[in-house]
Amino acid sequence: MATSSDVLESLRGDLALEHGAILQYVVHAVQLRDTALADPVKRIAREEMWHFEWLVEAITERGGEPTLERADMFLSAAIGESLREDVDTEKMALAHYARTLEIVGDSDPDLTALIERIVDDERHHRARFGRLASQVERDGEEAYTATPCIQPSDLPVIGAAMVSEYAGILTYLMNKYGSGDCEQGEQYFDLAIDEMRHAGWVAGHAAGMGIPQAPPVPLGTVAFVHSTGEAKAASERLEGMAESFYAAKTAEAGDPDLRDDMERAAAQHAYHRRQIGEMG
Repeated sequence: MATSSDVLESLRGDLALEHGAILQYVVHAVQLRDTALADPVKRIAREEMWHFEWLVEAITERGGEPTLERADMFLSAAIGESLREDVDTEKMALAHYARTLEIVGDSDPDLTALIERIVDDERHHRARFGRLASQVERDGEEAYTATPCIQPSDLPVIGAAMVSEYAGILTYLMNKYGSGDCEQGEQYFDLAIDEMRHAGWVAGHAAGMGIPQAPPVPLGTVAFVHSTGEAKAASERLEGMAESFYAAKTAEAGDPDLRDDMERAAAQHAYHRRQIGEMG
């Protein structure tokens, strides 16, 4: 399928926006911890992850290569401010998708249909974030502010765990389509979801500890692959790094609940290694 460089570049811009939105919304959901607002924000983050996956597929099917660029993120200790910024993030995404649709024109009906499908989600996300922001304004910021449950000394451990799991999320999302194998692709997507779950476990302990920090994009660790062999090798490298990380850092966690979550993540990584070893 021949696709112009302008279309591919605009799709990569859409992908960068989805990338930033996923992480921004995950962080905002973590800040909300166990409040009633956490679940709808988590759901939107998961939907953005699907958008990311669809865009990677669209780009690769049209002869392009996805980007690891990430749009700027808004992180604040104030919940209401964060949710209002989420509304603006959705507005930016909608504006960029509108430009992509203009560039595509009538050249690719399947791509147009996909983007219009994503745009419909984004409109609902924008409206939902607006309602959530209004709810915080009515109820007061203190109703949603998390009480710290760890000591500051645990923050470096949490930050390092987030870096490790973030690399896993991106590796497996890229492997899904780079491997070129549909069955293995679905296995890689399941692994990406597991990595997202691990990141949520450890990050949740940092709620209430001030302005959250986003991990840097692991450009030196993650790359798009072009075969099943490259995907498996990338997965094996990732799981080897995860094994070394958890072996070294779990004992440094002072909070017993954080340590328990890290031990649980380490055990699941051991299972991941087994799954990857069984891939052809």
